[in-house]
Amino acid sequence: MDIVTAFLNGIILEEVYMEQPEGLDDGSGREKDEILMLLVYVDDILLFSASTALLDSAEQMLEMQFKCSKMGEVKYYLGMHVERDVEKGVLRLHQRKYCEGLAEKYGLQDGGKPATPLPSGFTVEPCADEEVVGDSDRKLFHSMVGSLNYAANHTRPDIAFATSRLASVVSRPSHEQLEAAKRLVRYVSATASVGLKYSGLRQRLQRGAADVKSGEMLLSCYTDASFNSVKADGTSIGGYVCLLGGGAVSWRSKKQNEVGLSSCETEYMALHHGAKEVVWLRRLLEELGVGQEEPTVVFNDNESAVKLAKNACLHGLTKHIRPKWHWVRRLLDKEVRLEIVKTHQQAADIFTKRLAEADHWKGMKLARMSVH
Repeated sequence: MDIVTAFLNGIILEEVYMEQPEGLDDGSGREKDEILMLLVYVDDILLFSASTALLDSAEQMLEMQFKCSKMGEVKYYLGMHVERDVEKGVLRLHQRKYCEGLAEKYGLQDGGKPATPLPSGFTVEPCADEEVVGDSDRKLFHSMVGSLNYAANHTRPDIAFATSRLASVVSRPSHEQLEAAKRLVRYVSATASVGLKYSGLRQRLQRGAADVKSGEMLLSCYTDASFNSVKADGTSIGGYVCLLGGGAVSWRSKKQNEVGLSSCETEYMALHHGAKEVVWLRRLLEELGVGQEEPTVVFNDNESAVKLAKNACLHGLTKHIRPKWHWVRRLLDKEVRLEIVKTHQQAADIFTKRLAEADHWKGMKLARMSVH
């Protein structure tokens, strides 16, 4: 049976008035091209806008609601130093004060100044019961890794790999791994001036015969993987770094959850993760008024992985690969364009393995890190 009147819309004979909810702006007075952003962490707020009038208006509104104090142009925020050179169009971020304080915090002022995050030949693998440190040392290990991770996530991509690997054994660290964490603290303190640098004046990204014009901000990404580098379970370490304005804006070093049967597969999975970050960054940049008109170039040094992404044909050597890893194919020529980069120019290499001193510092330059 079907009820005939079930979905009939009745005609309202009376006039109905609605009141706008308190706090809801009707949108009048908005300027189309003016944007104001608030970065809030508990009671610390950063305001961003290209309009001085909009900034002043926002500050007045906040002062009407809360007791607050104006700090002026940002110089220091959540442990990060912010240095701007408006004339040169340069922005520098670093955590010098925070990093220098780590050695003092853990009583590691003495013991040398390591030139690399991890010692030569060091690998992070599960240890035997007799090698596990005691409770007090385990708490110390937790604290050090947490402190290092804060730096790694903000201005120190050069320690992302080391911190990620040490974090994987926080529940059962060995004495050797504890010493490695102490060494990493010393390294960070000794290189406290290392940070990030951005410039809006000019950046050169090879895109056919064209160069990026002055002031144009193009996003790019490098992805990499170290095949079968975790001996305990046969997995690999993957990593990526996204660059904008001449500096790193997003990076990651993480053990892959699946075992790749070849370097091609592990690099293919790394492409997947890098492409996901690119999609998110492109949408964020669009909201910020820095939309990317053309596909973002994603670089990888494995020719087979790049060809696999571009070739949708199914064949015997790749038919076992899970469908989710093929998602990157849907982005090609729309949001992402894949390019092969030579290994010695691979900016993501530093996120996938321990490097010797010369290669480590070269990797830092490729990842657009700088010493202030």
